[in-house]
Amino acid sequence: MVRVKPFRAFRFNKAKVGNLDRVVTPPYDIIKGAKVDELQSLSEYNMAWIIKNKPTDSDTESENQYTRASVKLDMWMKDGVLEQDAEESFYVYGQNFEVDGEELFRFGFIGLIELEEFASGEPSTGPFSGVLQHEETLPKDIQDRLSLCRAAMANFGQIFVIYPDHEGTVDSLLKEKMKDDPVADVTDAEGVRHRIWKIDEKDKTEKLSQAMESRYVIIADGHHRYKTALALSKENPELQSAKYRMLTFVNISNPGLVVLPTHRLVQNLEDFSKDRLLKDIEEYFDVEAFGDKSEMFDLMNKDFKKGKHAFGLFVDDGKFYTLTLRNTDVMAKLLPDKSPELRKLDVAILHTLVLDKMLGIDKEKLAQGTMSGGGFVTYIKGIGDAVDESISAVKGSSQAVFFMNPTRIEEVEAVSRNLECMPQKSTFFHPKVWTGFTIYKL
Repeated sequence: MVRVKPFRAFRFNKAKVGNLDRVVTPPYDIIKGAKVDELQSLSEYNMAWIIKNKPTDSDTESENQYTRASVKLDMWMKDGVLEQDAEESFYVYGQNFEVDGEELFRFGFIGLIELEEFASGEPSTGPFSGVLQHEETLPKDIQDRLSLCRAAMANFGQIFVIYPDHEGTVDSLLKEKMKDDPVADVTDAEGVRHRIWKIDEKDKTEKLSQAMESRYVIIADGHHRYKTALALSKENPELQSAKYRMLTFVNISNPGLVVLPTHRLVQNLEDFSKDRLLKDIEEYFDVEAFGDKSEMFDLMNKDFKKGKHAFGLFVDDGKFYTLTLRNTDVMAKLLPDKSPELRKLDVAILHTLVLDKMLGIDKEKLAQGTMSGGGFVTYIKGIGDAVDESISAVKGSSQAVFFMNPTRIEEVEAVSRNLECMPQKSTFFHPKVWTGFTIYKL
């Protein structure tokens, strides 16, 4: 069963900090480089001072970026910059946003989950329950977050999870609360409107907890943070509060639940040949060449709607290619120990058949890739100017870019229930859940 409970969150005191848009931030993993300075310059109370405190040359084991973050947190609480709610509450979290000209609204709730290891087997009786993961993770990110959690003993960023509620039992409770005025209302630089409502009536919080008991949750975004929480709990077995972690829960059936693609930019291969790659691809794929990227994406989209497996490719030869896999049988030979559901994933096909088999980018090389560059693969989120920027990169020093269709929600659910993990960066849930609206102090 999934044990979910309300908590007394620490929230920013508007009388002390002014507008909340000056203090709340995107999640830590997309705050990099100049963005850290930009956010910290907005306010002395911006969350970036906590979640992305900068290291210095004089840092030691006892005084460093993590201990400085902890000192700031304690000071903010002492000075009333952060105030703790009087009642244990759940917090409805709604986001208005736009994708391809369509206005969408995604909503869920923030609460605590009792930590448990990832599910390791199907239940012998009763409904499937527990915590499932869907993507592979990289250890270096876990260590960074664990160091911050050890120093501050608090949860700042959200873990974003999805759960099945096709009948809308939980959503009906959340919709009722959203008729009230929100306790936070922020529109970020990308035009996403974030609103928070507080559910503090005991009968409603109990009803919500009960409605979640028989369900399972899938981590959509925040695998590192969940593994960090498990590690911290094991280090502090006597600390009851460490047995819980703050999450944002969203119904799988929520109409605003959007998964966007993450494209793959290939670089730094010593023996790369455009002609050889295209020849290898033609052995397994039907290849269509176009003079314009829009035609490539149109065919990719048509194939996607037909349930086919299609990719886009640009190698700076004046053409844009759509690659459509002829037969999925090859995946059974390449991944014999994996489920049919995982073998049919676009990301699994691209990583196994193309990146590994054709280009020699195996799991070890793939693990060197990041969202910010370096390694053999850079992951490009399919939003904004990402497509044009990746094409420009190939015209520069990069070698190829593979354009992806999004992973379907039902594919995420099916693979997770098989207790398998997709390749890293298989999904891009948009928009991100932000940091700083609620803080859970252990």
